[in-house]
Amino acid sequence: MKNKALMGLFLFLCLAAICLGALADLSVVQTSCNILVYGDECRVYCCAQVHNDSNGLTGMESGVFQLMNGDEVIAEESVDRLWPYFLDPGKDGYIFGSSVFYPDENGNLEVPTITGLVYQLIPMDVPVATENHRLEASMQIEKTQAGGYELICELTNMEEETAWNPLVSYGLYTSGGSMLYADGITLNGLGIRSGSTIELQFTVNAQIVSQWAGYGVEPAEVRVMGYYRKDSD
Repeated sequence: MKNKALMGLFLFLCLAAICLGALADLSVVQTSCNILVYGDECRVYCCAQVHNDSNGLTGMESGVFQLMNGDEVIAEESVDRLWPYFLDPGKDGYIFGSSVFYPDENGNLEVPTITGLVYQLIPMDVPVATENHRLEASMQIEKTQAGGYELICELTNMEEETAWNPLVSYGLYTSGGSMLYADGITLNGLGIRSGSTIELQFTVNAQIVSQWAGYGVEPAEVRVMGYYRKDSD
């Protein structure tokens, strides 16, 4: 692996958001890439803050993201889903995924040079009868002894019914509002009873945090949201 590449390209933050396709309803507000290097692979974790520009609920039919080096596409991956599945009018959500690079035929693993991140998203029409059902969500950030971050999230169901298969997603931001990282999880098969609270734990890898420190940035704000779907939706 080339040390020069490691020193200069561990982290590529807040890439200019370039979006193609039918984007009348969805727009990418800002993006971020974080790079994790292991012995046998280099994983580029990409995420984006997405905004619903329409007056109704909007989902994502399909999507891909491309890692660019100048005019060259060096990787293309599908976007699995939007978090949450549907965005309320004027609200934001997240998309995230990763692309993996492996050693070449000589066994050399080199960190890719990334100059741009392009998202191609196709929005999805959502029936008017469909709606989001929110959970009360809060999250605390704590630094771990290993140098990473531990995120403690609490989800509370304030509705009269049990909230089945809840999901939570979050974004970490600098004090200036630049997004550093986003993640989420769906708790399939789990129900939160009315008035009950559950606690979840997320972690941010220490290698990523050390890259942030090298650029003089750190998370100062967390934006978290919790939802669940009703069977009738």
